[in-house]
Amino acid sequence: MMAKILVLENDPGNANVIHLELTDQAHDVKTIIDASLLEKTIDQFHPELIVMDILLNHCDGRILCAGLKRSVKTAHIPILLITAMLESQIYALPILADKVMLKPFDYELLADNVNSLLSI
Repeated sequence: MMAKILVLENDPGNANVIHLELTDQAHDVKTIIDASLLEKTIDQFHPELIVMDILLNHCDGRILCAGLKRSVKTAHIPILLITAMLESQIYALPILADKVMLKPFDYELLADNVNSLLSI
């Protein structure tokens, strides 16, 4: 089953690898590297899952995630946060994501997490 997945990752190299991995899994993937495009892209693309880095150029993925989870329009979209932060640092702010994955990660784990969030 193909799902629409939005990837927000400010590192173009990481974004590309995640994009390739998810498209290999037969998903329809849209990748953005600028958090300011998030709302507009959600409105246009209608993702079924969002994969988002915590450490973004000008914002924190945990705060973006919290905003999405509080909005009636986007609260239903599962969010997978990915990060290179230490586990002890991640929870300094409340985490409203459906799942958190530490970098570097194994692509099989990425696929498993994506599939479980999509309930495939």
